[in-house]
Amino acid sequence: MTAQPRGASPPVCEFLQHLRSVYRHHTEVHVREITGPLFSLDLAINALRDLDSRSDAPIHVTVLGPTQVGKSTVVNVLVGREVAGTSPLAGFTRSLQGFGAHLSDRQAAAIRSSLLPAQASPALRRLDAAEGGLTAEAHAIWDTPDFDSHGSREYRNVVTAVSAAADLIVLVVSKEKYSDLTVWQILELLYPLNRPLVVCLNKLDADRELLRSALQRRIEESRYRDRQLPICDLNYVEGGDLAGLLSDPQTQRFADTVRKMLRAQPLTARREGLLRLLDEHWGQWLRPVHHERHAAHRWQQTIEREIEIAVETYATQYLEQSRHYGAMNRTMVQLLALLEIPVLARPLAGARQLLTWPMRKLFSGREAPEVSSVDVELETLASAFEHLLTSLRRNISEGVAGNGHDAVWWRSVARAFDVERADVEQAFAAEAKAYQQAFSAEIERAARALYQRLSERPATLNSLRAARVTADAAGVALAFKTGAIGVNELVLTPAMLSLTSFLAESAVGTYVNSVKADLKEQQRDRVHRLLGDICTQRLTRLTTRLQDDRIFNVGTAQLHEIERLRRTL
Repeated sequence: MTAQPRGASPPVCEFLQHLRSVYRHHTEVHVREITGPLFSLDLAINALRDLDSRSDAPIHVTVLGPTQVGKSTVVNVLVGREVAGTSPLAGFTRSLQGFGAHLSDRQAAAIRSSLLPAQASPALRRLDAAEGGLTAEAHAIWDTPDFDSHGSREYRNVVTAVSAAADLIVLVVSKEKYSDLTVWQILELLYPLNRPLVVCLNKLDADRELLRSALQRRIEESRYRDRQLPICDLNYVEGGDLAGLLSDPQTQRFADTVRKMLRAQPLTARREGLLRLLDEHWGQWLRPVHHERHAAHRWQQTIEREIEIAVETYATQYLEQSRHYGAMNRTMVQLLALLEIPVLARPLAGARQLLTWPMRKLFSGREAPEVSSVDVELETLASAFEHLLTSLRRNISEGVAGNGHDAVWWRSVARAFDVERADVEQAFAAEAKAYQQAFSAEIERAARALYQRLSERPATLNSLRAARVTADAAGVALAFKTGAIGVNELVLTPAMLSLTSFLAESAVGTYVNSVKADLKEQQRDRVHRLLGDICTQRLTRLTTRLQDDRIFNVGTAQLHEIERLRRTL
């Protein structure tokens, strides 16, 4: 069972694991380099786990180095006998080998279960008393695979695991490898943790002082110039003669140096090292996350802008077009029902004649417009929404044409948008009809308010009831209520236009105009909410449901919470 961090650590650790899992799907070469985010994330995750599993932990000595520097030989030197296999071939050690001395059963079990959760069964060999070790205290010496070969990208996680667990790191280099870039990159990565470090210059056969001076200069040029790093050297022995190497005074001095430094690093120092590591790499890890948040914010702003454009289109093409605007005429229909006209002016059969009463006069000799059975309001809304979707897709295409992680995010949005578009259009059409039906209640309230105002002026009310135009309009109202005519025909009916004009010129004219303005404002607000709700539910939130392994999908609130927890570690 893997040991889980306590306190603020679990959510931070889970967050870092999420970042790592996404980065693993990124194909850029730099992601998998030692200086890339994957390697540092591995180190941070293992350092978090280590911090919460130090109870009764043995001392860990981690032997690191590039290929062919003799790491396994150094491990044998530290143990005092041959326990790690060696070979002159490069990359002989390709998996982790651990050698534990004076370990309790509990300590051994803890190492196997929690030190390397990614490795089902760490290769840990428990040494008996006769096989020696560095000290009488419980400790484990780790022989690691290389970190510089191309194939090492597949097993570098074990290097970071034992580096994070280390109380002492022994960096092994040779005269051919001490100046390799990867050596100094791994040192740079480990620097924030501030683990005690010994540098072992191995396989020396000549130019000892020259090589030591060159290595010392290189250290002084690095971040480690402020730390006193001991440099030990081991002689080259022909044929891998371990007995001869163990008897060499240089070897004894190296082993003594390691023993002097061999102690458990205090928990406070380990916590400080972890925090420095997080601070140093946090910006690099979150750079693409912030790019996604910026792109999501741009997406939200684009949606909001397009909603405003769609509302303006609706207002211009419907609300402000008297020949199309039907809400006021529907209000008149409700008002006529409230007036209780004694005799409807025309039977239903004659209602159609009212529609054809001289339409050419109404339009000053111009050809009368064709009456359509299409609901103009719904048609206008559908057209405005279609334009909104088209504009949004164009903005997505502009994002896809960009560079870097932004383009990856926008491509994912493009796929999701194209999949969802037809459903979004259907959902909007249904919601638009529902809005129109629900608005009937507002029309009825407007009619009642008009009737109430008329009731306060009996003379105007009586003249309205007696007027011929009222009877004519009542016939149209009957036709509308029984379905003989539609809302578009209602708008164009001269009788209804005349009734509206009669009221506008009466004592309640100002109030009639305010009712009309209020209806328009309500419709505008409701359409704005309708567009906002649909876009929020189906388009804005689309970016939180992207099905792409390369997308981090970290919300702003989650990011703020992780930042807070990080400060409490």
